Amino acid sequence: MKRHRVGSHTPEEMRWASNLGHVTEGVLLGTVGVLALLAGLGLAAWAAVAWPVLLLVAGLLLLLIMYPTHPFADWHLIWRDAQQRQHTLLATGAAVAGAAELARPAVPALGYVWPAIAVGMGILFLIHEQHGTGEAVLRAVWQHRLLGALMVAAGALRFVDLLTPAPPWAALWPVALLVAAALLFVYREPPGAYEPGAHQAHH
Repeated sequence: MKRHRVGSHTPEEMRWASNLGHVTEGVLLGTVGVLALLAGLGLAAWAAVAWPVLLLVAGLLLLLIMYPTHPFADWHLIWRDAQQRQHTLLATGAAVAGAAELARPAVPALGYVWPAIAVGMGILFLIHEQHGTGEAVLRAVWQHRLLGALMVAAGALRFVDLLTPAPPWAALWPVALLVAAALLFVYREPPGAYEPGAHQAHH
């Protein structure tokens, strides 16, 4: 029997790549959260530079996982797919936010880029499109909605931190990010994801 393929990859390969991306981003965002918490609490001045660097790396790494791991001929298919297009926007947003934070000492207004992007990421997770059988889609929906809510909270709390630079705001947004990172780390594509004849559902 001919195996169903998504572009040049089978559903099994797509699930493996997706799980790798979730684990990798969970580790990186979790580290970003820890470093931001240390910086916010005034425990490590160097962490204020380290976490934007890692945020930039997280975005670039996700883009590398999504595109160079596929043949160039598949790249336009990745962008045309609503789910993968959202992943591309999430990765690009993280990279832009990291770069903006690194430039913030010279241009303070750039500090609002990261919280705006974090809220945008949360919204994308809330409306994230999922490929798979009905059961697989339903199982993934609540996880991504919770992840989206946490990212929106992290962005909103960072806005408050910038407007009211005093405890406890500097510690609250990294905690929300840490919980979101933990969800990313433990997430696994459910059986039926990317299977042939599958549903495509918005969260």
